[in-house]
Amino acid sequence: LHPELVSPEDREIITERAKNDPSPKAWFTRRLSEGIGSIAAAFYPRPVLVRLSDFKSNEYRRLVGGENFEPDEENPMLGLRGASRYLSPEFKDAFELECEALSHVRNEMGLKNVELMVPFCRTPEEGKEVINILNANGLVKGKDGLKVWVMCELPSNIFAIDEFAKVFDGFSIGSNDLTQLVLGVDRDSGLLADLFDEDNTAVKEAITQAIEGSQRNGKKIGLCGQAPSDKPHFAGFL
Repeated sequence: LHPELVSPEDREIITERAKNDPSPKAWFTRRLSEGIGSIAAAFYPRPVLVRLSDFKSNEYRRLVGGENFEPDEENPMLGLRGASRYLSPEFKDAFELECEALSHVRNEMGLKNVELMVPFCRTPEEGKEVINILNANGLVKGKDGLKVWVMCELPSNIFAIDEFAKVFDGFSIGSNDLTQLVLGVDRDSGLLADLFDEDNTAVKEAITQAIEGSQRNGKKIGLCGQAPSDKPHFAGFL
């Protein structure tokens, strides 16, 4: 956060939280690496996939100092999020702090079982650019077994899955975002809640194509979403 853009009240909160660290940046990376590291250590040596940050602009705006930095988007669900945010000049420094924390977990804590998952990646080209940023920040894809996965949660991920498979090591179906984008239903809208249904034929066809495409390319694929836990029969479909 740039000091000149932070209110005195927010600056006081930040200073208080980071008082035991050399700087607010050091506080952030320490807390993030400790949190991720504790989970990775608990499951070591089994792989632990860490999905990179995917807050939307309206969620960031509610954080300390957020109002002075985040755009007021009409539809944050389709706005500056996921891979596009990492590539944004306005967010680049913040994403590099996230990379620093993850690099510390793998390269200093020695928890090489941590793997990465890129969310809301609209195009293979975006994916390549994110990989380049990770590489430049000590998270080199393929080095010491580092795998980089991608969320399969947009129709473009499915229609171009052969191209995405050339960029990433595996997929995880994000059934919540996929459902809203296949059906055109904003999952934050209470007015359309009745139409949000992972059981919909079109959604299940999209998931089927994602699984078939992943298998065709010899890639692993999982699912991240509520459907299997809310609807036991959905697990049978999978």
